[in-house]
Amino acid sequence: MRRGVGMIIGLLALCTWALAQPAPDTVLPQRAADFWRLVAEAPTVQDSQLEALFSASSIERIGRDGLRDLLGQLHEDLGDTVVKLTPTLVQDQGGSQLQYELPDGRRLGMRLTLEETAERRIARFGVRFLPPAVPSVPGPEQPAAIADHVRAEAAAGRFSGAVLVARGATPIQALAVGLADRVTGRANTLDTPINLGSMNKMFTAIAIGQLQAAGRLDWTDRVGRHLPQLPNAKIRDEVSVEQLLTHTSGVGSYWNDRYQSARKQIDDLAGFLATFVDEPLLFEPGQGNEYSNGGPVILGLIIEAISGQSYYDYMREQLYEPAGMTHSGHFLSTDQEAGFAIGYRRDESGQWQDNGDWLGLRGSAAGGGYASANDLLAFAQALGDGRLLDRATLEQLWQARAELGPDFGYGYLFGTGRINGQRWVGHNGGAPGISADFRYYPDSGLTIIVLANQDQAAMPMSEWLNALLTATAN
Repeated sequence: MRRGVGMIIGLLALCTWALAQPAPDTVLPQRAADFWRLVAEAPTVQDSQLEALFSASSIERIGRDGLRDLLGQLHEDLGDTVVKLTPTLVQDQGGSQLQYELPDGRRLGMRLTLEETAERRIARFGVRFLPPAVPSVPGPEQPAAIADHVRAEAAAGRFSGAVLVARGATPIQALAVGLADRVTGRANTLDTPINLGSMNKMFTAIAIGQLQAAGRLDWTDRVGRHLPQLPNAKIRDEVSVEQLLTHTSGVGSYWNDRYQSARKQIDDLAGFLATFVDEPLLFEPGQGNEYSNGGPVILGLIIEAISGQSYYDYMREQLYEPAGMTHSGHFLSTDQEAGFAIGYRRDESGQWQDNGDWLGLRGSAAGGGYASANDLLAFAQALGDGRLLDRATLEQLWQARAELGPDFGYGYLFGTGRINGQRWVGHNGGAPGISADFRYYPDSGLTIIVLANQDQAAMPMSEWLNALLTATAN
């Protein structure tokens, strides 16, 4: 079973893509070729091969099994295609990027950071599909251009889901394409709940912000103030709420063997916690930065402890209902009445397979909930009019605490950056059969929502839309 954290293809890749910013280096193409050779051999990669290519720090950070999962996922997505290609080395704001032109016309970008040793092994890497060139389209012609692009991507099998772009409460374009259920033929709509992946982290941040604004917690609180019985003294006594919000706590993720064996039974945050709470921290609290799914789970438990409600009930009563989000929630994967879209991905033979085997019973405070495109526009409106949280506290959530790349950073469980000089905040998400992106431009009211019930689909679409809508004066 592949780890959701391995789904870096087509994602913003908050933790890997942005951090992998190499300087020009003649060794880069060779290390990239070595990397893709392992991808081609992924089902049989040995520990010795991993140790020869990846730095000791990256192996310690990701784990041998984690690296094997990442390589295996790339193998499932791309097979041995890339190892046969010669990349172009491109210099951009992020440093050096290797670009590959795939036989199907798509472009793949890769960044590598190599260790400063004689071996020059890979310390960090990021891989993603690059968006197509964006035309210059006058404002009045944008709705038709967006519809044409979405339908063309759907016809090519590269997108299924919903796209909604709006200025304020007024949609520029809103359309759904593809099937929510390929067996019954049920179509996607703008009200179809689609799995958000890690996008739910934003909602957890809003809940923590609400409690902070009400004086019920401080950013600097240690976990133990609210969870005195947490069975890990290091986390309880040394990790702060702020560190959990910024991925600087050292807490890892729950994508491990214990989670995999229990995922069909876990239906509350305590169950998620039990899969990782006794694992050692990845680094001393506050002394590193590593994207974490365990941290938001602990934040969710803090929400439960302070509110006296389950995380899921709190989110429904304090976020979904006030925002008018009527098709959102952490639905059980077994709930036949919820009407959510089934996630799909292609297998090695090119056939569509649903992601039911991969899904757990329920998502967590780190991700795995559902929302519709219309609901996410309602969420954006609630951010703008203060229904969920006052603007001053929102700005604290949105302030970049870690600069991860040119015009891109990470705040309190919100990504933040600038495109064509315009500030956005939001988050993305991805896993097998799942890809999603939400960008809200608080200074102009522009909202861009892309939800897909297939992997590798949302980010290329979102990047195209964001570039189009921020480049043209309207």
